[in-house]
Amino acid sequence: MHCSILNLKGQSNKTHLEKLISSIPIPYYLGWSLFSFAFLLISSLILMLFEKTFKCLDAFIIISVIIALEGTIISWAHNKMESFEDILINIVDLPKGAVIETCRKQEADIFNDRGMILFAIFFIFFVHITGIDYHAVSFDSSISLFIFKLEYYLAIYLEGAGLYILIMTAFAVHKIGVLPLRIDALYSDFHAIGILYSKFTICAAGVYIIWGFFHIIVPPQFSSLQMILWFLSFAFLLFAYFILPQYSIHRMMISTKKEKIELFSSQLSAAMDGSFEVPTDENVSHLKDLFMVQDQLNQMCEWPFGTYEILYITVIIIIPSVIVLLEIALGIIK
Repeated sequence: MHCSILNLKGQSNKTHLEKLISSIPIPYYLGWSLFSFAFLLISSLILMLFEKTFKCLDAFIIISVIIALEGTIISWAHNKMESFEDILINIVDLPKGAVIETCRKQEADIFNDRGMILFAIFFIFFVHITGIDYHAVSFDSSISLFIFKLEYYLAIYLEGAGLYILIMTAFAVHKIGVLPLRIDALYSDFHAIGILYSKFTICAAGVYIIWGFFHIIVPPQFSSLQMILWFLSFAFLLFAYFILPQYSIHRMMISTKKEKIELFSSQLSAAMDGSFEVPTDENVSHLKDLFMVQDQLNQMCEWPFGTYEILYITVIIIIPSVIVLLEIALGIIK
């Protein structure tokens, strides 16, 4: 039964975006690049024919890059979810079949096609009613304006779909902490979850920063407090997205470490009693080895990320803030 589920994986669980890009018979990352490049070529042709100039071409280029990155990250994230299954099998104290079933359910929730579509449409609606989609750009032709709006809202749609996946992934990581954990779980598996989750955050941050450059070159830029708050709010959202689920993994690591230490303490106590009763070289050597293991247990880290991940998440906050401050400063100078 599980074999049949595994064979069907990747066929029945594709999202509408993955089905779209898989119609191009090349790897998804090349497919999204080709898709966005085609949009850019069409935009350039329309600007040349109807505007007789390449004004706002830089905005079209950035939007094309955003579309390529957002689509690629969504496909990549779905592909990477397979890693969670292998990791959970090693750390969750449940039958393998139950773990696989749990992973399948989490994947279905995270990449729920209907949920992605509804959330993305709601996100577009929200951007529109709050006026975030207002751009003080003018075109001589309505066709040029239509293409600009089409590409912009496509990027917003992909952003909404990606935001839905981020939120659902955070919930999935949090739910892992509710599952019973194996005492003999390897700490490298916990770190693998944390690092993979960090990569999701870094990818999202990369797109977010590129959006910042889009707002720098497209009027009204960061001329209103509303736009500044809108942009900076995503920095804190990404920060929360990184920290909160990672804290859940941190609690799992502490719990597992505590259980290991308690289990090992009883073994160490028995070994100490044995070495005192029969102080042979073999028993003393065994006791020394146990003390070394105890020291390793005590030194086990309790967070699933290291210095590099902390640096990345700091950059997420600093770079957008610098972008906004530069834009405000340039606006004052002008």
